[in-house]
Amino acid sequence: MTQPSMEPIAHCRGVTIFAPESGKFSFMKSPFAAHTTLSAVDIYPGGGFGDTAPSPVDGTVIDIREYLTPTPFKSRDFKEYITAIKQGDSVVKILHMKPAVNIGDTISAGDPLGILVHNGYFYFWNEPPLHVEVRQQGDYIRASNHNPLKSCFEFSSNDTLLESTLPCRVVFSDERFTLLKGGYDGQKVKGYRLGGCLIDGLIPMEQVYDIDYFGLIGLNPPCEFMRAEGNRYMVSTGKVRAEVLAGGYVECRAIAFSLSHSVPTIKVIPKHYGQKLFNVGDEVIIKLSLC
Repeated sequence: MTQPSMEPIAHCRGVTIFAPESGKFSFMKSPFAAHTTLSAVDIYPGGGFGDTAPSPVDGTVIDIREYLTPTPFKSRDFKEYITAIKQGDSVVKILHMKPAVNIGDTISAGDPLGILVHNGYFYFWNEPPLHVEVRQQGDYIRASNHNPLKSCFEFSSNDTLLESTLPCRVVFSDERFTLLKGGYDGQKVKGYRLGGCLIDGLIPMEQVYDIDYFGLIGLNPPCEFMRAEGNRYMVSTGKVRAEVLAGGYVECRAIAFSLSHSVPTIKVIPKHYGQKLFNVGDEVIIKLSLC
C-alpha cells in the first residue's frame, strides 16, 4: 500500500496532527463533546467504510479498547474502538477505526493504522472519518476534553460582504447526499468563503439534532461568535441563512462544509435517506448570508 502524502493541520500539547493531502477535514461538523470546546478534528481520508486509514500522528500505541454503540438493528453489532497513541507527555485519542496495530507498536504519521468502521454514532449522510483529540496521560477515555487544537494554517481576505453566492456543479450524488464543487478559496488549505472567512461545519436548513454551530476561519469574524481558538471561531447557526437553488428552491436538511489541501466540496444532505436530490453535472447555486 502506498502511503499518502500527509500535511499538518493542527497542534496541541506538543503533538502535530496530520491529514492526507488528498482527503478533507473538519473541526466543526460534529455534535460530540470535544468539538464544542474546539478540542477535536474529524479527518476524512477518502474512500469508504472498510478502507485503511493512515495514522494522523507519530507515537507509540499504549491502549486499544472496544465497546458497542447504539443501534436499532438487533442483528448488527456496531462496535467502536478507542486507540490511544502516546507522544511525549500527551496521548492522542482516535475513534471510528478498528486498529490494525498492537499495543507497543511505534508508528509515524501516514502509516496504516486500521480500518474505518461504521457505528451507531453516524447519521446516514456521514462519510468515514477519524476522530482525533490530544489528551493528558490518564485522561483519554471520557468524552469531554478541554485541550483546544490550534490550527497550522491561516486564511485572510479583504472581503467584507456578509453574503456569498456559490455557483457549483454536482460531482457526486446518491440516496445519502450530494457533493458540489465550486469556486473555492485558500492557499495551503482550501474551502469556501463567507464574510472574509472559510466555512467549516454543518449549516442546517431545519433542526438537525444537536448540531447548532458551525465554524469560520480567518482573521476577523464578521459576526458574534460563541467560542474562539486562534483563527477559528464557533458561530451559532442562528447567525446564518442558507438556500439551495437549482431552477428554484430545493428543500433539504442541511449543507456541510469541510476543508482540504486539494479540492474541497460542499455536501447537500436530503431531508430523508433515499431522496436523491440531483444528478452528476447538474448546476446548483448555494446562497449564504450572515445576520
